[in-house]
Amino acid sequence: MSFLSKLKHHGRSIQQDSQHTPWYQLWRQPLAALIRMPWSLFFLAMGLIYLAVVLVFTAILSFDQKHLIGAATMALPRPFLVAVDAFFANSFDAIVPDSLFTYLVGVVDMIAGLITLSTLTAVVFSRLSSNDTPLRFSRHLCITSLDEGHLFCRFVTSDPSQWLNVSYSLTLILDDEVEPGIWQRRTRSLALLNGGTPQLSQTATLTHPLDANSPIQQLGLDELRRRNAVLMPLVEGVDEITGAGLLQTHLYRMADVLNGHRFGVLVSQDSQGRKRVNINRLNQVVPA
Repeated sequence: MSFLSKLKHHGRSIQQDSQHTPWYQLWRQPLAALIRMPWSLFFLAMGLIYLAVVLVFTAILSFDQKHLIGAATMALPRPFLVAVDAFFANSFDAIVPDSLFTYLVGVVDMIAGLITLSTLTAVVFSRLSSNDTPLRFSRHLCITSLDEGHLFCRFVTSDPSQWLNVSYSLTLILDDEVEPGIWQRRTRSLALLNGGTPQLSQTATLTHPLDANSPIQQLGLDELRRRNAVLMPLVEGVDEITGAGLLQTHLYRMADVLNGHRFGVLVSQDSQGRKRVNINRLNQVVPA
């Protein structure tokens, strides 16, 4: 039994493609969960966080509400109004603390409000400035022939902005029995004919030659399946508009590899001779 199979039987399975981890599985990383959840749920969560903090300080101020001096607005409880005013650092109401306890609670409430508001504002900015999965990878990898052929990985993007100073890599990840009964997860970098480009507009194809130095040709597809092998392309570059770093990966299992096939034509020319990318043909494959 391989290392991964043992782990699945005796504990939690490995999440290999972390970029596609659903937000609800990131409960140990609340900021990551907030960034990945849908906007509607994010605003709901943000409102619930605000309300939870305010209610905590409302409960604390209720122990000494007789020292909260002033008229309540709309007949709302004075501890609640003071908690809201302190949390948002506003003075909508004319209620003031009249004891050291209520004053200190108000100060702590204000500090908690500043921390909470600034943190969630940073999360909003991160969501607005992120470029979430701008690349669409093909459903399959294509191998023309295991005997001196090539392995192809294709991706496209509909993002109007371009990636600059782009570099590619393709990694083979597989189980390796270093000693009888002892398995480890190993990585092997695969050589590419095209390791990068100064400018990526809409599409690119990673090409790995299946020569004598290729671990795919050395091991064969059946052995790679036995070793639970996966292939991970990585694309890294810089956004031309914001200058922010861009990084995206994908994960292919051996069931996604089509032997004896190649990709169909993706780029065509219009009547004026301009080249156009038909994104709908991304997954089109034909016999090699």
